[in-house]
Amino acid sequence: MTKWINNKGEVYNGKYIVAEGKKYLSPTQKTLARFGYQKVETPTPKVNEREQQIYALKAQLQESDYKAIKFAEGWISEDDYAPIKAERQALRDQINALENEE
Repeated sequence: MTKWINNKGEVYNGKYIVAEGKKYLSPTQKTLARFGYQKVETPTPKVNEREQQIYALKAQLQESDYKAIKFAEGWISEDDYAPIKAERQALRDQINALENEE
């Protein structure tokens, strides 16, 4: 990941900088350098496989949130919701198992 930081510790936000009392929208690299900004490379944090699995399972769980809400509001019968409920619990069990791994 690349950031532009000046000698005052100010970070370019990707939209504009304020220098010498003026606002510069979408400044070029040349403009950033002119006002003391330097390009700094920061490593992208690596996400391990377990964390990726947890993220994917949580995303799957969120996809059926609206069905849980419909059930809670009475729009889906208990019989129709039973397989959805079992699937959601299985996803939560998998998430919990992965989160409890060392």
